[in-house]
Amino acid sequence: MKAKKNKLPIKAFKPMSAVAGVAALAAGAHAQTTPLFEANFPASWNGTGTTVTDQSSAGNTGFQSGTASYSTTAVPTGAAGGTGSMGLSGVGGIKVTPTGLLNNSAIASDGGFTYNLEFLWDGTDSSGSFGGVEKLIDYAGTESLQLVVPAGAGSATLQMQFANDTGAEAVPVSTTIAPNTWYNVTLSFDTAGNSLVGGDISGIADLYVNGSLVSSGAATKGTYGDSLDRPIGIGEFGYGHTTSIIGLHGDIYDASIDLGVAPVPEPSSMALSLLGGLGVMGMMWNARHRKS
Repeated sequence: MKAKKNKLPIKAFKPMSAVAGVAALAAGAHAQTTPLFEANFPASWNGTGTTVTDQSSAGNTGFQSGTASYSTTAVPTGAAGGTGSMGLSGVGGIKVTPTGLLNNSAIASDGGFTYNLEFLWDGTDSSGSFGGVEKLIDYAGTESLQLVVPAGAGSATLQMQFANDTGAEAVPVSTTIAPNTWYNVTLSFDTAGNSLVGGDISGIADLYVNGSLVSSGAATKGTYGDSLDRPIGIGEFGYGHTTSIIGLHGDIYDASIDLGVAPVPEPSSMALSLLGGLGVMGMMWNARHRKS
């Protein structure tokens, strides 16, 4: 059974009939986006083998690398029955190929890119290695949605970094998260119609947590990541297929990467509460999953 990803924030809903709600959902889902990869569990991976099946229409290849486990108990409150998570301990995750999926030309053509992840950090103090960084979604080791865990691990900084042409990193958006708490996080990078300049692409980065905008800032994605010929990493560093480092200590419920700026998803628990009693809308929620 596939986990349900609800793509519209609660604030977007106004009182309407069930029929009107279905029409609005169908019209708004994945407007002007090109899916690159989506993983949810157990549809993508159930703890057996190393293939992580892409649940989007892109058909890109996912591999479970390093060490990971499958759990049906470590899930967000209100998660759909029969769904689970990928449990990680800093040395495993998912690699998505082919390499160069988030190259600057593709981003400029589609108007940006979007990361979405529903995850839990288990509070592990990783400050003793790699500066306390734990990767959530990472393109080539450069454009990275990640945690930075300080000594003591009472909280962590959630941030998005962008690299320039020489690999120097900038952090335009960030916020603080607590351990042992499920979060639905979306990072969107909107080019606002900008064109490539010397191979670089500039725009606005927006960081959403549980459907609310928490940080926004100007950002530029340089050419360094594109030159490295590396995959996308989910829950770990986006490097070679056999190298699993700088990873999350915790659980991933679902993850997706799109070209373009996707509507902001809700966390599963909020979505299920919202859908209570709306049977027609519930059927549409299942049927429309990743049809773009």
